[in-house]
Amino acid sequence: MKTVRREKLPLVGFVKDPSGVAALYLGKQEGKELLYMGKVGTGWNRTKSAEIRKALDTVVSPKQKLTKPVKKPKATWVEPKFYAEIEYRDITSEGLLRASSFKGLSKK
Repeated sequence: MKTVRREKLPLVGFVKDPSGVAALYLGKQEGKELLYMGKVGTGWNRTKSAEIRKALDTVVSPKQKLTKPVKKPKATWVEPKFYAEIEYRDITSEGLLRASSFKGLSKK
């Protein structure tokens, strides 16, 4: 039996596409640390993608806010002011989301 988990995670960055976002980078707050949890690249349509991009463009940051920086050359980093509601199947041994899907966006 497959389990599906759902969680709200802070958005820490995104990958641009011409009219919106191609992927969202997610973090997780653990105490004072903001850790990288992976990315999500599915769960929205073009209209929703453009809405997400419009919201994230208001909080773009020159540097990533993760406690332990990750190399993501295509990333546009943001202040973690928005949360993505994510459904996922599991977390890998590296602590990354497996089979994640975007379900909604909310403000902190």
